[in-house]
Amino acid sequence: MQKNRNKYLAIALGLMIVSSIGLLFLTREEPKSEIDHNHFKLAESEKIDQVILSSPRGKINLKFDGAHWRVNEKWDADLQMIKLLFATLQQAEPRRPVAASMKDSVNRILSTKGTQISLIENGASKVNFLAGGNSIKTETWFLKEGETQPYVMQIPGYRVYVAGVLELDESGWRSKRIFDFYWRNFKSLTASYAREPKQSLEIEMKDHYFGLKDVASVDTTKLNDYLDAVSFLSATKFIPPGLPEIDSLMATAPAIRIEVKDIANRVYVLELFTPRKQDIEVYGRLADGQIVALEKNRIGEIARRKDFFRPAGAR
Repeated sequence: MQKNRNKYLAIALGLMIVSSIGLLFLTREEPKSEIDHNHFKLAESEKIDQVILSSPRGKINLKFDGAHWRVNEKWDADLQMIKLLFATLQQAEPRRPVAASMKDSVNRILSTKGTQISLIENGASKVNFLAGGNSIKTETWFLKEGETQPYVMQIPGYRVYVAGVLELDESGWRSKRIFDFYWRNFKSLTASYAREPKQSLEIEMKDHYFGLKDVASVDTTKLNDYLDAVSFLSATKFIPPGLPEIDSLMATAPAIRIEVKDIANRVYVLELFTPRKQDIEVYGRLADGQIVALEKNRIGEIARRKDFFRPAGAR
């Protein structure tokens, strides 16, 4: 009997050992592979003077001309967006490699729908990689040129869609400032009112100060505030062509036309259209035909008639 008891105990002990070993293998953590968090970064990103973003949506060429960043050699770039771009590139880092089961499908998405990013210094390509993400834009993937392993990207401490800034279209990079002038390069401004032609005005330099043409005395504080408001006016967004409601509005006569000239004789034009009841913004048109949307509360600051600038009691 004791012999059988010992036999059962030996069997039970063996089963316990096997179970313990199995549990150890099931619960132990997989060894983590080391990830190079600088895999997509440049040591000296401040030397980059050109960034090319190519995708099925088009090609964006952001280039520093020595004084300004330009978009496709046609427009000044939005400096805040350029700063955001480089901050994203500098802070984004791999969180983990894309899982083996997802690797092929992610690479296929990146190759067909992703954005090719090329960082260039003085004409020489420094870093090239593909960027993209899932359809609900909660996960970003980067794939470095010449490699087959994509990575899930993150900006430590933030839950953001890292590829978002890399997927902007041309208008997303353009400076939204309407009148590119400062006090030192300002020459003249004309504001024309279609329904009130007598309230149209022209601001010009008189001796050493700005004044209204054909008006002897003006409230200089109001005039300076007005020029500041015009100088800093920015669009909220650019409107693409082909929107029937906006196109029908553009077919009407503009209510106000503002034209600014600088000392280099560059001309900036903004035509403003009377908003309809359903409009939450005011729509305007630039000299090149580009339609812009502007905040309603900013328009009041630049839609000033001639009488507004006359000193109190001089009307």
